[in-house]
Amino acid sequence: MIPINHLRNGTSRAVIIGLDGTPCSLIDRFVADGRMPNFAGLLQAGSLAGMESVLPTVSSVAWASMVTGCNPGKHNIFGFIDRVPDTHEMYIPTSRTMRARTWTEIFSGMDRRVFSMGVPTTYPPRAVNGILISGFLAPDLNRSTYPASVARELAAMGYRIDIDAWLARRDRERFLDDVFQAMERRFDAMFHFLDQEPWDLFVAHVLETDRLHHFLWGLVEDGSQSYLPWFHRFYDRVDRAIGEVADRLDDAALLMIVSDHGFCKLKYEVHLNYWLHQAGFLRFRGRTARGLRDLAPDTRCYSLLPGRMYLSLRGRERGGRVAPGAEYEALRGDIADGLMQIRDPETGEPVIRRVFRREELYAGNAFDLAPDLIAMPAAGYDLKGGFDSEVLMDRGPVNGTHTFSDAMFFINRKVDLSRRVRLIDVFPTLFDAVGLEVPAGVDGQSLVAGRVN
Repeated sequence: MIPINHLRNGTSRAVIIGLDGTPCSLIDRFVADGRMPNFAGLLQAGSLAGMESVLPTVSSVAWASMVTGCNPGKHNIFGFIDRVPDTHEMYIPTSRTMRARTWTEIFSGMDRRVFSMGVPTTYPPRAVNGILISGFLAPDLNRSTYPASVARELAAMGYRIDIDAWLARRDRERFLDDVFQAMERRFDAMFHFLDQEPWDLFVAHVLETDRLHHFLWGLVEDGSQSYLPWFHRFYDRVDRAIGEVADRLDDAALLMIVSDHGFCKLKYEVHLNYWLHQAGFLRFRGRTARGLRDLAPDTRCYSLLPGRMYLSLRGRERGGRVAPGAEYEALRGDIADGLMQIRDPETGEPVIRRVFRREELYAGNAFDLAPDLIAMPAAGYDLKGGFDSEVLMDRGPVNGTHTFSDAMFFINRKVDLSRRVRLIDVFPTLFDAVGLEVPAGVDGQSLVAGRVN
């Protein structure tokens, strides 16, 4: 295949492949073992490093941070669900919630053509100079593309926004078949638009990596010989797709392969609202609760997924009873200290690695909407935000969970990645590497400033 010409108006064109939830350490191991020869080939002229994600470490927050280069205090995405202050109403953050400009919007505004497929927090799709296909949480394909006509093309290919994750709870073998089929259709769409559409920025997000890890990671880490071949076969296909992308690009094209967080074996799901209730910080109107509307007036703190603590602050929360100032600070300290005392019932190790005050992580015009405390779990613990659990810790069918460290950053340039690499650095690196000025107001820093050649 003839490589695509990637120079226009004096700047390089760029491809970004997102492998959701793929740890850098996994790629390192598979490359060393000879299981990813195409990725190994890219490393001869490229650079790979582990990358820090964001807090909370969930895909909606992480990808919003990546595509804007901003912390959540600027882009306003703090989790998969959020609450409206002074009410007990809940909502799912979407592209309408986003306050910072994304790379697709900025490239579009510069008269550069874009293609973006599957990236979280892009529903409903905004108008762009090119094509935008929304990511998971979009309700259906017909309402998830710009322009709308693209949905028909995708449907004809068998493209799916997401798989049925509940299938893994009923039939793991069928779930694995489903994951492979969905990824194949996603690759079909990716290569169709890569070959047929003019573009200056091409972004393709692969969700199936994350889905596979949630239901297989722990089994594989424990040495399951039944599922290890599935895992190897899956990443063999990922590696072939990476090779096919690279074959289509010339040396001038920028290629970045990234993930939004790492993965590890799940030890326990930890129900923080249960802990708050037992500690006396959270009260229910009845014996149990299902949501914020069921909280009693004397509640002083509640938690939303994952590890976000909201104090019942007077003047902000509905029926707020905690006074700003000294009382607020003292309560934050008490809750933070208490969270640090939670221990694994089997090993006695701390479940919480650190508790941050919001001003330690967030800044910007959305700061007032940020949680008051953010609990960072130790590796292997998944912090839950439901209200109806009757135990502090348990396990379910999910056996893999996210990690803050060990996200992946690859660039097909030799650059110095020995310093700290953060997810918010991907955005300015994109602009710098293709010869464009990095937009003002971003929090990340370009990683190509230390370019070797």
